[in-house]
Amino acid sequence: MDLFIESLEGNSYLVEISDGNKRTLLKDSKQQPLKFNCLSGVKDYFNQQHFDEVWLEQSTPYEEMCGLPPTSDKLRIRLNW
Repeated sequence: MDLFIESLEGNSYLVEISDGNKRTLLKDSKQQPLKFNCLSGVKDYFNQQHFDEVWLEQSTPYEEMCGLPPTSDKLRIRLNW
């Protein structure tokens, strides 16, 4: 099982868990996406759970803002969890 942490603007992070085939967004009791304010908050939330790999992902609109073609590729960094 893998953990994907998506970094959003404004110091917000969303989390998805993958079983290898499908990624599932972590939601709160009201079925809203569970947001974290920092990576240590994510780590504390999952402190007793083991993941094969943990990834930090970030999409950025800045290429388009600089006159470059937009891209759907995310920056992905494997974290030493």
